[in-house]
Amino acid sequence: MINKLKFLTVFPMVIIFSLFLFFLFNALRDLSELTDLKKNVQNIGTLTALINELQKERGISSGFIASDAKEYRENLLMQQQKTDTIFQKFPNEKLQKKFLELRETRQAILQLKFSTVEAFDFYSNLIKVMQKQYLNMSLNIEDLHVRNQLNAYVHLSLMKEALGQIRGSFNGIFSSHTMNYALLYRAVHAKGVYDSSLSSFETVSSLEVLKKMHQVSSTNDYKWVENIIKFYSQPLQKTIIEDPKEWFVKSTHIIEQLYLIEKYYLQSIQKYTEKKSHDTSLQLIINTLAFIFVVILVFRLGFKIKNDIMNNIALLNEYKNAVDRSSIVSKTNKKGIITYVNERFCSISGYKAEELIGKAHNIVRHPDMPKSAFKDMWSTIMRKEAWSGIVKNVKKDGSSYTVEATINPILNHEGEIEEFIAIRNDITEVIELHEELEKTQEDLIFRMGEIGETRSMETGAHVRRVAKYTELLARYSGLSEKEIMHVVSASPMHDIGKVAIPDNILNKQGKLTAQEWDIMKTHSQIGYELFQNSHRPLLQTAAIIAHEHHEKYNGSGYPRGLKGKDIHIYGRITALADVFDALGSDRCYKKAWSDERIFKLLKDERGKHFDPKLVDIFFEHLDEFLEIRDIYNDKSSFMANH
Repeated sequence: MINKLKFLTVFPMVIIFSLFLFFLFNALRDLSELTDLKKNVQNIGTLTALINELQKERGISSGFIASDAKEYRENLLMQQQKTDTIFQKFPNEKLQKKFLELRETRQAILQLKFSTVEAFDFYSNLIKVMQKQYLNMSLNIEDLHVRNQLNAYVHLSLMKEALGQIRGSFNGIFSSHTMNYALLYRAVHAKGVYDSSLSSFETVSSLEVLKKMHQVSSTNDYKWVENIIKFYSQPLQKTIIEDPKEWFVKSTHIIEQLYLIEKYYLQSIQKYTEKKSHDTSLQLIINTLAFIFVVILVFRLGFKIKNDIMNNIALLNEYKNAVDRSSIVSKTNKKGIITYVNERFCSISGYKAEELIGKAHNIVRHPDMPKSAFKDMWSTIMRKEAWSGIVKNVKKDGSSYTVEATINPILNHEGEIEEFIAIRNDITEVIELHEELEKTQEDLIFRMGEIGETRSMETGAHVRRVAKYTELLARYSGLSEKEIMHVVSASPMHDIGKVAIPDNILNKQGKLTAQEWDIMKTHSQIGYELFQNSHRPLLQTAAIIAHEHHEKYNGSGYPRGLKGKDIHIYGRITALADVFDALGSDRCYKKAWSDERIFKLLKDERGKHFDPKLVDIFFEHLDEFLEIRDIYNDKSSFMANH
């Protein structure tokens, strides 16, 4: 170490000059990358304009084929010329080949040799090729700010393309005045893409752009188009009454508004690259001046700081040794590349140090960890703040371990990030114990549900079947994974209140008297009261299910006579699952019904007893429900083992 310090004091110029060359190289490289970035942004802008024209051409083509009206033909020829003007700007061989295919397709369209669906699909596939072009361009962009901007831009572009597909689909339908279900399917699919892309766009976009989007979505044209889409996307047959011209003009107006936002994004990126080019050039000048200044100071400061450095190194080594002995430690550079790992890191991960250094930390990333967690971590430490959290990692042998991690940015004397140090503690055993406790809790809840059913002389298979049925209904209803987990775990306790019902009523073989029936109905309120004061989400779900699974969609159920969507979705789901299983099972007061009789009742009670949407889901996925019933039947060997 002493020899190294002597080298730093005797030959400082060599090191400083090397650093200067390094900074010079990076600055020149950044300027070169910025030049390429400007070119890519310009090409993306041209591609965006081309896609916009192709989207118009697709919509007009759909109307032309569907109606063969002369005004559509004239408009189509004019639009084709606009598209060609932009298409010819691209020297790209692949795009020129697509241009030839486009010309051949246009001839077929003008001669009405293509159906509306065939033409629609051709243009949609061609636009997809265009989008892949600028997606490939964006993948080569390393600038994080520009990449984030382009991320929002991509979602906006997908929204615009989805709306373009909807415009073309309905233009074909309205122009022919006939419901074309192939086009309607494409429109409905595109609406799903639009909603998904809009959600992603709102997540990553800036507040300023969101305001622009809100202005668009607040217009009368936007609301009109949205209502048209909603109306014709319903499953019932409808008479086509819309004016295709009005539809095309208003939907095109919305698409043009989205196109203006796209252009705004590209202009913002161009301004950013111009500023960064200026800043990089300025930084190069500053680094050169700094180099000269440092050369003057280094000899004067070198010998003075030698002793201080020696003392600091000794202290740092002591600190390092103390941390290494007690924690799992690693260091990375500003790009997240591992530069150091201690022995405990190697021991717990199963890797050797040489296998880790030079690699990114995702070498031990477990697939269960969401990308959003790492995005939050990176955002925090790049703000020069410490980040703490629980991280699940994977060992070299494929097994997992969990650590409590704290990552600190290491700042230099100017407050800039030099590197990152991560200090971890192994909490694998604690996490495994927690997971075991959760599984035990769920199992106990299941057993409680079985106790309630057993009192009414029914099998434990009933609660398991109901749980499986509710899982299907919840998933196909669009509930989140967390909600699905809660409703599946809590549904076995839907009749837990029966523990308080006397046996002579609960297991009576015959019709209950009015007084007995009033007592029987109290089991819903009793089940609710058992769990209503719990702060656990799972037991709150159980309270809702116990309380509302006997409510009916038309308001004739009990205990509160709730109606429609005033009944919680958990209660509506469990009501259908419970009745379906009960009707198909032997009870003390009845024999199991036939499938034909059960299905008829469910259809008859659609919108009366049961949520119509859930009944539709049931019959759409009937095979899955019947498969569950077969697997979990009262006499199955599977149930004997569970």
